[in-house]
Amino acid sequence: MEVTDFDVIVIGGGPSGCSAAWELRDRNILVLEKTHRLGGRLYSMSRGDYWLNLGGHLFPPAGSHMRNILHSIGLDVISIPGNKFAIYWGGKVYKPNAVSALPLTMSMTLRERFALAMRGLKILKAVKGWQEAMKPVIGENNQRRRARVASYLADESFRDFMGPLPKRLEALFQSAARRAAAEMEDQHAGVGVSLFGAVWAGKGDSMALNLNGGSGRFGEVMMEMLGDRVRYHTTVKSVKKVGDKVTVVFESEGREQTVTAAEVIVAVPAHFADQIVQDIPDDVRATLKNVQYGPFPTMGIITDETGPMPYDDIYAITTPDASFDMFFNHANPLRTGPRKPGGSLMVYSGGAPARAMLKLTDEEIRDRYLADVYKMFPELKGHVKETIVQRWEPGNTYRPAGFDFQPMLSYCERHDVNIHFAGDYFAEIGNMEIATGTGHEAARRARTHLMAQEAQQLKMRLAALTQRGTLSAVKEKA
Repeated sequence: MEVTDFDVIVIGGGPSGCSAAWELRDRNILVLEKTHRLGGRLYSMSRGDYWLNLGGHLFPPAGSHMRNILHSIGLDVISIPGNKFAIYWGGKVYKPNAVSALPLTMSMTLRERFALAMRGLKILKAVKGWQEAMKPVIGENNQRRRARVASYLADESFRDFMGPLPKRLEALFQSAARRAAAEMEDQHAGVGVSLFGAVWAGKGDSMALNLNGGSGRFGEVMMEMLGDRVRYHTTVKSVKKVGDKVTVVFESEGREQTVTAAEVIVAVPAHFADQIVQDIPDDVRATLKNVQYGPFPTMGIITDETGPMPYDDIYAITTPDASFDMFFNHANPLRTGPRKPGGSLMVYSGGAPARAMLKLTDEEIRDRYLADVYKMFPELKGHVKETIVQRWEPGNTYRPAGFDFQPMLSYCERHDVNIHFAGDYFAEIGNMEIATGTGHEAARRARTHLMAQEAQQLKMRLAALTQRGTLSAVKEKA
């Protein structure tokens, strides 16, 4: 590298790091990414008329940070028309028009039906409270709003909130809760409620969009836009404040290199940030150490059927009776005209089943997943063209009951730091909007510091020029 000093160094090329880099694209920046690509868990591969999704795929509505970035880089979203609360139960897929109809349509005992109705009403009431908490408050910044939302029902676990359940309903709600990559007992009640709230929002559904071309297009276009400002296959060893600068040591292509910057944005998972950043208060380090992540394996499936399939009008299925927790039909948003042959599906596990699954080989994961896919939809036998298993370790982040994030919030509000943090762990559950929002905010703080430094330097130069001019005038008179 010829240049070793930068305005800002961004560590991590996921949605958070990309957001920060995009906000600072007019500055002298360097992005350090551990893998071969940008985008983090937004990962897909193009396959003809379809795309094979392997990670995050539900995009936020207009007005969000992510949508603003997508618009600025020329990417479009498409709506999801399909059912998002179908359930695979007792060997059958139930896909009611309204979630409130599930207790009436599913085959179950009277005790199970009553328990499902009661828990459904309890969650519905909590979802309304969560929706109220989500509303902006005048004068409140995004960081404080996130903190307030994250505190909703945060003092008890989702399991305690739900109470005792019949065995089959226990499996159903565990499977639904594993969208957070955690068991019900490991996530706080607000996390579990938010999972239901995001899907039950009706016309205001915050999870009703896909990225046209696949989620991976975000990272692919960012790679084109940022060009040689990104260094791939780099492993950051340390981030340390030295005088007015921050020194970053990283390893790339088998050799260690050192660069400096006026500001550094650390946009990697919390436990990695803890390992590399040397100059942070003890309570902030403890907060980073205590952030929780749940791993999850996903499998993308490309199919080659020539006619309609029974899941064409479904986008998501909760699957308590399968080796995976969720089944997604990523071709659903494309079924708006004559049905094209083939399709794209994805399944994944979260929580305890994910940890067990990740002990297997990719081939073993594939075989277990496909066996249950065929049980759900026997019509797929002979039509699976391609599968790819992706291991996400770490996976999604979630808050346990009683988690205290205040030390990090206080640190981010300080005006005397030039090492900034960003990531999806700034909320009760990780998602791309939290990641991009915190990346944007960290970049704005870095920009403010840079402008203040530049203003001070300009003031000093003007003072020096004024003094020089005064001296010259004195000499002339003499």
